[in-house]
Amino acid sequence: MNEMLRLIIAQQQQNLRSRFPIVARDTEILPVPRKATVIVGIRRSGKSTWQHEKMETLLDGGVSARNICYIDFSDDRLDFLRLEDSDPAVITDTYYGMYPDKHAQQVYFFFDELQYVNRWARLVNRIQTTESCEVHITGSSAKLLSKEIATELGGRAFTWELFPFSFREFLRAKGHPQAITDIAGRDTIISAFNSYLELGGMPERLDLPIDSMAPVYFQNLVNDVITRDMLLRYNIKHPVPLKRLVHILMNNYSRLITVNKLKQRLAGERHKLSPELISDYIDKLIDCYLIFTVSVRSYNTAVQAVNPKKVYCADHALVQAFSRATSENKGFVLENMVYIALRRSGEHIYYYKTARGDEIDFAVGPDADMQLVQVCWELSKENRTRERELKPLLDGMEELGLQESWIITAYEEEEFKDKQTGRVIHVVPAYSWLLQR
Repeated sequence: MNEMLRLIIAQQQQNLRSRFPIVARDTEILPVPRKATVIVGIRRSGKSTWQHEKMETLLDGGVSARNICYIDFSDDRLDFLRLEDSDPAVITDTYYGMYPDKHAQQVYFFFDELQYVNRWARLVNRIQTTESCEVHITGSSAKLLSKEIATELGGRAFTWELFPFSFREFLRAKGHPQAITDIAGRDTIISAFNSYLELGGMPERLDLPIDSMAPVYFQNLVNDVITRDMLLRYNIKHPVPLKRLVHILMNNYSRLITVNKLKQRLAGERHKLSPELISDYIDKLIDCYLIFTVSVRSYNTAVQAVNPKKVYCADHALVQAFSRATSENKGFVLENMVYIALRRSGEHIYYYKTARGDEIDFAVGPDADMQLVQVCWELSKENRTRERELKPLLDGMEELGLQESWIITAYEEEEFKDKQTGRVIHVVPAYSWLLQR
């Protein structure tokens, strides 16, 4: 039995409760029998904190601390488990050696930063088939991505995505009410929405002592993703062009991009990357949960492939550390916020192009329950401009056979009904729409 591992297990069982306040998350992560629960997401989005929340729930429900085995494998005292000749079986051998009676009881294993353990999948597969247990895994996306989990665990895992704070979770973290019950409550929600717009949803961002630290915090976060999750993991030989590509993508959030235009932009700055390599880097950045892309709605995959994609970032405040904040791009910030809210709910998301060639920001859901969503900071008061903002939705509804659609603005609330067709466009303020997600 490894004495250091024994000491760590015993120490952790005395400190299973978090030393810091935990903000309950709305993502319902449910264990599946005989499958490991794996949580993936961008760095610092709260994956490890979720494990502590789960452990506290178990303790409050009467589970003994001795039935919980929590190990943070980033602990430097466990470096021996990273060696090629190390056997991960020492982990469970040590635990069950400490508590032999637990072979006959339900045990809860929480493995944080498990990717540091050599041949970790072998351990997880074995204990799930030989012991009565639940296994919960989190780790950085450097070596623990959903694609790799499927390969390593061969279907013996269920993966859940954890994103930065939603608006409701942000309200919870700030101690604000999460519903509008009167005018005063509405004003509180609007004020909190303004803060959310500026601060974003990364949990650690809310704890920074001064706002001027935010750009450095966000830039360090992105650099961590680039360095640890991309350069080191894939042994990428073009670090400077990759970093520049990331910055270009971050500066073009909520906009259409094409690989060819990215190639030309990089070439103009003397960075030579092939279209194939640019596409590969973008796919890897998506795997790291730093950025996301949205294709045009089409049944034809070839049409999706040749059309531009829209790019979004994991957090709307994060992109503002890489782009100049102006009144003109407030709509882009809002659109990024709306996208992440839709992405968090697991919806099928596309953008829609009408027969006239007009773009609608989001076509959400399956054909049987399609929703068209347009995002703008505010509706123009000029009739012609307002018509240009409404016409694409009316055309899209006619083409798709829909009776209603939505425009999400920062603060405005209206309803438009087409007199000829009876089709309705709901204009809803973002703070109200986000409360329903």
